Amino acid sequence: MALRQMGLADEIITLAFGLTLGAVAVAAAIAFGLGGRDLAGRKLQEWEENLRKKQNEPK
Repeated sequence: MALRQMGLADEIITLAFGLTLGAVAVAAAIAFGLGGRDLAGRKLQEWEENLRKKQNEPK
């Protein structure tokens, strides 16, 4: 922030901050996605079972 106040390298600092924030967001998304694989698999299986039950119900 001090470099920005002095007017030095405004664009570089902004770009570096943006890239760092983006990298943290991507890392969090990957970690959440890998950690939630089992839950997502169970939920998809539950949806599939419900869909099959609805298809087999007499109308």
